[in-house]
Amino acid sequence: MTTKYTIVSIDDSKAVHAFLDRCLSEGPGQDFCFLHAMGVQEGLVMIADNKNRVAAVLLDWEMPDITGYDGLPMILNKWPDLKVIILTSKNNPDDIMKMLERGAKEYMMKPFTPDILFDKLNTVIAG
Repeated sequence: MTTKYTIVSIDDSKAVHAFLDRCLSEGPGQDFCFLHAMGVQEGLVMIADNKNRVAAVLLDWEMPDITGYDGLPMILNKWPDLKVIILTSKNNPDDIMKMLERGAKEYMMKPFTPDILFDKLNTVIAG
């Protein structure tokens, strides 16, 4: 099987990474593979090492070292066309607007289902 889209997941939660890998067994997951980074710095290296293959980034907002809020411009300054989806439990409309204004393409609330995940990824990648 050939993977169509490589997604870098930047999240400090091993449970989120494990859930993403489990989502691959769902029907729509067959077109994706996830590369996992436990923080923004590791994610920047992973994106650089795979820059020609990365279709999108899943970026957690709340991480201990560099937050997604601070990490988003770090990613987009290097790769302005990269599509970033914010993952978070924050549901305040002002928070959502802040991230979209900073350049995020989409916002996904935790917890999410495989269907929501792949719908968001397909929408962002196609758009």
